Amino acid sequence: MKIGLKVSYNDGQSKDVEAVFADFVAFERTWNRSITQFETELRLTDLAWLAWHSEKRRKQTALAFEPDWIESVQGIEAQPEETSGVDSPLPKVQHTD
Repeated sequence: MKIGLKVSYNDGQSKDVEAVFADFVAFERTWNRSITQFETELRLTDLAWLAWHSEKRRKQTALAFEPDWIESVQGIEAQPEETSGVDSPLPKVQHTD
């Protein structure tokens, strides 16, 4: 189980991040919520925390989630399965242009 997330930072850089099983287990333990609730109750904070935890687990950031890491982020989006090549537990989102 994994999902691709694209993190855009305030400094203009962006990074593709992959949240994996270890991040989902940590999410459930930290927030006392099941990832199965993502289909009905996905929050922006959930995506941000998963991206941050993945970065922290891989030692790509030493920043605390709040306020430091959150304040460095401009936005986060889940990557569509066809472009990320990962099995996502997130609900299917239709993009409109």
